Amino acid sequence: MKAEMNALVLRALTEIVPILNLRGADALARDGGDLDYMVPVGEAIGACRLVAEAALAEGWFLADFRNIMYLAQIVLIRPGNSGLDQSVKLDFFDGIRWYAVGEDVAGQQLFDTLMPLQGNVSRLAGAAGFFQKILVVGRVSERDWGRVAATGADLNYLANTAQSLRLPISLSEIERRGVTGLKKWRLRAASGGSAAGVTSSGIWLLQAAVAHVRFKAGLGTCAGMLIGVSGLDGSGKTTLVDRLIAAIRSASGEPPAVVHLLPAWIPLPHQIFRRTKTQRNYTRPYAEPPVSSWVNGWLRLTFYLCAFALARLALWIRVTRGRIVILDRSVLDFGSDLTRSRIPARRLPTWLLRALMPEGQIFYLDASPKEVVARKGELTMEKACSLKISYLEIGKALGVTLLNGDSGPDDVFRELLGHLSQEYLRRIRDAEGRK
Repeated sequence: MKAEMNALVLRALTEIVPILNLRGADALARDGGDLDYMVPVGEAIGACRLVAEAALAEGWFLADFRNIMYLAQIVLIRPGNSGLDQSVKLDFFDGIRWYAVGEDVAGQQLFDTLMPLQGNVSRLAGAAGFFQKILVVGRVSERDWGRVAATGADLNYLANTAQSLRLPISLSEIERRGVTGLKKWRLRAASGGSAAGVTSSGIWLLQAAVAHVRFKAGLGTCAGMLIGVSGLDGSGKTTLVDRLIAAIRSASGEPPAVVHLLPAWIPLPHQIFRRTKTQRNYTRPYAEPPVSSWVNGWLRLTFYLCAFALARLALWIRVTRGRIVILDRSVLDFGSDLTRSRIPARRLPTWLLRALMPEGQIFYLDASPKEVVARKGELTMEKACSLKISYLEIGKALGVTLLNGDSGPDDVFRELLGHLSQEYLRRIRDAEGRK
């Protein structure tokens, strides 16, 4: 699969953007690892777009996009039959400079001078991968050293390439496979075009500190998204959510955070009062008779409304910091069926539900009552029919996207990925336009 994806990437970019294959498609690559490439500075986001568009035409879906300053990253998923999905993460390093700080003097020399002159691109890619690793962690691992050697890049070639790129690393340091301490920081500064002077070095260090804080905060990555999946019990929500998480994890991407109705740090009423009957009602819905006490119902409703307001703020912070959050049940489920939360049935105002619903891609798995009752015996036909009407009414008011829950799991998964692809491709194009 990696060989196939590597061929797709090269077809999509070779005639448009200079590209070096650093890691991932060789014999030393790990199973489930990603594919790493290097492109000239300013071309990483455009490379993501070109590859994503080419992949979409060949049955892949775009499931993540992340702009991390010094690289741009996408996750592609190709659904298979019966859940045998394929997924891969592609990293496009934006030049060679460390943390994308300063001018990419080394990268410009690499692509503008060395690459047109050298016929052995594999050897040059080995050198580029070596120096990229050195800049990030200070030294290379045994696997990466073997990968560099396999390209034909020996010690003398690496030393000569370092001199051409104006990187201050000696032959003996290359032989030791890295640098440490101040030499590492001197090398990093040189990769960004910083001179040895105190003023120049101070400005570069300040820029590096700002870049580090921004990176740790996760701001501006374009990756954060909230994905909500709602539906009747037995509609296939959990299967769909688990499949998406497994596919992203298989690609070595950052696994999404899963939230069941509310974040785990917000206790539910039965957890506060240790009420075992209500706890069973969450795992075996409607096992208890409807609540008759309006006082009890109002207290519970007030608690949930406050909890959802707090959760919306917390989820907004996580998404803003670049996390993918999957809501397995949400405000849509709560508002469509208050009795599940031990609250007497009523219709909450649409404006209130809109105020509580987190912003994101919210989906309703629209399965027929007959199918739901057949899959799970938790609902009667009458209850399933009434709940579906409630879900559709509230979902329409909230602008929820419907998924065809009566189609097979593979078709539902493709439908979900199609919507995610459209959103992430829009983000890539917006990021490319802001360059």
